This record gives sequence, C-alpha cells and structure tokens, in this order.
Amino acid sequence: MTRDQIARAIKDNHAEFLDVIVGLDDDALTKHPVIDWWTIKDLMGHISMWEQVGLKFIREYQRDGLPKPLGISDDAADEIDKHNKREAVIRRDWSLARVRAEFDAAYRDLYAAAETLNDADLSKQLPAPWDKGDTLEKLIAINSYQHNPEHIAQIKKWRAAR
Repeated sequence: MTRDQIARAIKDNHAEFLDVIVGLDDDALTKHPVIDWWTIKDLMGHISMWEQVGLKFIREYQRDGLPKPLGISDDAADEIDKHNKREAVIRRDWSLARVRAEFDAAYRDLYAAAETLNDADLSKQLPAPWDKGDTLEKLIAINSYQHNPEHIAQIKKWRAAR
C-alpha cells in the first residue's frame, strides 16, 4: 500500500470504531464484556497499545533505519495472548477518560507518523532480524488497520445481540 492508502486506512478504522460505539453510555463501555472478559474500554486500550507498537516501529525506522522487534514471536499465540493480557491488566484500573485519551492520542500519533513516510520506505524489505517479506507497511498494518476490524466486528456482534 502507498502512504496515502495507509493513512486513509488508519483514519477510516478509527472513524469506524467511533461509529460502532456511538450512543453507548459509560456502563456499556466499561462494565459489559464484549468478548470473554474484555469490555469496550479494554478493547480501546488494546487497540491503543498495538497502535503505539506501530508508532514505535515507525520512529525506530526513521531514527535507526531498522525497527526493533518486540521479542514476541508472531507464531506463538500464547506469547501474544500473555502480552495482551499483561497490557490489559495495566489499563484495567484506568478511568474511561484516560483510556479514551490514550486511544485518541495513539491514533493521532500513528496517523501523523504514517503521513511522514514515503512509499519506498514502506515497501522496502526489512533486514534481519525481520523475516522475509517483512516491510514497514506490514508492521504498521498488523498493528493497526489489519488488526482493528476484528474488534470492531466483535462490538457490532455484541451490540446486535443486546
């Protein structure tokens, strides 16, 4: 994808998430599990955390020419699950306002950072320790616009069942 397509995808994802939670009160956002024990507030924190990872990758690429892996294997679902739960626990006691502020800031910062990239940087194969086929575009995608629709769909399903 080009820089403009990536920026548009990030923007559209954020707008769609906001659309799917329109009209929900604070109780619906914070007290009712949407999937397993995850509330919408938890999902907002989860999305924020992964968008911040995408932002981290962009900043490291711009600074050092190479983003640093998180040390979590993409193939190890249990490692990713542990990371997700650990991060969710951190945000669990945060107020809705604080989670929402992080959610909006993560989006804003990722969107702004994506707009500073050029198409060549996005499509260039990253060297080791990255796997063959890993590009900056892929790292941004899996941490934002390819990841977020899963959670948007979960909220839509939850709302339809209410």
